[in-house]
Amino acid sequence: MLTEFIKFVLVGSVFFGAAPVAGFLMKDRRSWQRAAFALMCFMTLNGLLAEGNWGKTLASIEWYRGHTKGFHFYFNHALAIALLVAAWRENPQRFLRPPPGLLAYWIYCAVSMVSIVTAPNPWYVLMAAQKMFFASVLFLAVFHFLRNHDDVAFFLKVMAFTLLWEAFVVLKMKYFDGMYQVRGTFEHQNPLSMYAVMIGMVFLAVGLGPQMRGDRWCQLAFVACAIIVQSTLSRGGMVVFALGSIVVVALCVVEKVTRRRLLVISVMALVGAIGLLLTADTISARFNDHGNQASGELRDVLNEASRQMVRDHPLGVGWNNFGLTINHPYPYANVVYDWLEERNMPVDYEAPNALVESHYYLLLAENGYPGWAAYLTLISCFLWKNLRAAIAYGSSPLRWVSVGIGTGCALNYLQSMLERVLTQPRNLMLWLILLGLTSRLDAWRRESAENSKSRTQ
Repeated sequence: MLTEFIKFVLVGSVFFGAAPVAGFLMKDRRSWQRAAFALMCFMTLNGLLAEGNWGKTLASIEWYRGHTKGFHFYFNHALAIALLVAAWRENPQRFLRPPPGLLAYWIYCAVSMVSIVTAPNPWYVLMAAQKMFFASVLFLAVFHFLRNHDDVAFFLKVMAFTLLWEAFVVLKMKYFDGMYQVRGTFEHQNPLSMYAVMIGMVFLAVGLGPQMRGDRWCQLAFVACAIIVQSTLSRGGMVVFALGSIVVVALCVVEKVTRRRLLVISVMALVGAIGLLLTADTISARFNDHGNQASGELRDVLNEASRQMVRDHPLGVGWNNFGLTINHPYPYANVVYDWLEERNMPVDYEAPNALVESHYYLLLAENGYPGWAAYLTLISCFLWKNLRAAIAYGSSPLRWVSVGIGTGCALNYLQSMLERVLTQPRNLMLWLILLGLTSRLDAWRRESAENSKSRTQ
């Protein structure tokens, strides 16, 4: 109890005391705001030289195998709160204008909370709700921090440095620590791989687009992302990274063939070819690894358990409750136990069963049909915003920022069929940051359209 009280006081002091005070002090101090913003983005790694935990968890239940294990407060969220207070102090009227798309995110969270009525443990639902609602401060902080194109270039430089640092950590683990599948500062190699894929497509698109401040850093950071993905040896990650790179390069070539683009593509292809030659044996061994047959079968078994849950509970078994209902004494555990018996494997009723890997099946099981539909609506909304911005910005570098975000997010949504990476805290942070950037680009597009309309009248 004393430990929980100390953590409660610390969280309250930092997030609801120090953060707002810092925001008041940062008013009209753009250099301070940039420093806070850069640190906020870098801290999405949540570790410096290994997996870390830059935050505090109240009511922690570390034994639980759900995707949320308490009421967690990440320290970079405090920086986001400070940036929001500074933005509010500088221009209250502008601050109160709702960012495009934020309501769709909040509706998804609210609809998912409806599953609390059927949840065996309502507290687990509240933990997930706190995590998802509170994380939207990152979305808001990015939206209000970005005020011009130079700020977008600054964001890209910050993220480039972040991925270059992560690549350094990955190479250290691979060649000095002798790790086979490197996870860097992440809890697992798959989230690390998809984090690099999501931001890597932005780096590639900007690096191939029209010249802008920091585009050389983006080109270098894309190579860092390629190194990270290869080092994780995540088969899904390597496939979608290659697929996304082909899509972005093809879009650039179709738009216009320039000497600069041909040079950048040639250099990147050469670097990639050298990297593949040096690691071909390892990659080949990984793709020919047949040791995951049981894992693949278990994936199908857990998908079936998810289907049974949503058939019995159309509103879901409760956000963050899958880790509870997939175990004894709930009937859905029998799907796993029957599979174990068929394989002549011992059944341990005390050992916790795994979570379903597919993000979509997890949404169906926990949040039911309404939460699943709200999520699909949310991601479709932002992909549409990326497409509209890519069309509207024409020859501007911002077109390729939108193309990169849309491609990176689409790849994550595709990979989510097999991996629930967007429930992982680091990926969730980056995703919301990119959604905040998408919202700002959409707001600028709308303002430009309104100004053009007013001039013609």
